[in-house]
Amino acid sequence: MTAVDDRTRRLVAPAPPPVGGPDRAALRGQLVARLGPLVAPLPAGDPVVVPLLRQAQGRPESLGERDDPFVWRPAFVRRSLGLAVTEACAGGRFRSPLEAVGPVATDAVERWEETGWRTYHWEPWVAGLPPGARAVVLAEAVGWASSLWSSLDWSLMHPLPHFGGADDQWACPSTHSVRLKGRSELHLPLGHGGTMALVSVSGGCPSEGWRGELAFLALVASLRSPSRPAPVRVVGLWPEAGVDRCLEIDPEILGAAVDRVVGTVAAVAASRRGVAA
Repeated sequence: MTAVDDRTRRLVAPAPPPVGGPDRAALRGQLVARLGPLVAPLPAGDPVVVPLLRQAQGRPESLGERDDPFVWRPAFVRRSLGLAVTEACAGGRFRSPLEAVGPVATDAVERWEETGWRTYHWEPWVAGLPPGARAVVLAEAVGWASSLWSSLDWSLMHPLPHFGGADDQWACPSTHSVRLKGRSELHLPLGHGGTMALVSVSGGCPSEGWRGELAFLALVASLRSPSRPAPVRVVGLWPEAGVDRCLEIDPEILGAAVDRVVGTVAAVAASRRGVAA
């Protein structure tokens, strides 16, 4: 059995029971009770958005920095175009990302030109690029897609996963100044009852805190909709390093993620109070 086969079989293995509603409600209650006092001293209109636990834990002050004005560049296109390319290959439309990337990008631009609807938001920018610059965009996307495409055996997935989509988000109801965001590349249905596994793709290699990073994704997905089953498994892929990690989700794992979120928000709030002083 190859590493790709083994990785994919762990992803699609029979699902353990999802974390139940009472446990999820308890976790939500902990966050509501513990986050409010941490951000109460901050100025009004100073939201704390936790998008990536690694960034928030390592550089909490960065979450308070003002973003530079947004300017499109190839790095902002490669994930969404790469996911569309991988989906087209998994669905049998193309044999490889290299074959798919040009037609997929062209189809997206042509739909925007015909209807004005921007599926990926980058269509007008890509449409206006000269051939050389567009080739750079396609090269970035095909590299990203090839890493994901070659990491899994797509023939073992029945049904195929949902690719991309909106980020999971949760705003703390006791203080809308705190918002958690989690982004997963794949949402794979597992068996009956709506259970699912998440797949996250990251650059570089896994940090020592990889369990916390994967658990954070499951926590935000669990908080987003009480009516939707919590993810039962999160697989992290680091294609550049050829490494993967698999985390089975249970109440203890999610409880530890709550503690990490609270600690992260406390660090962010302390950093901002220090800057304000």
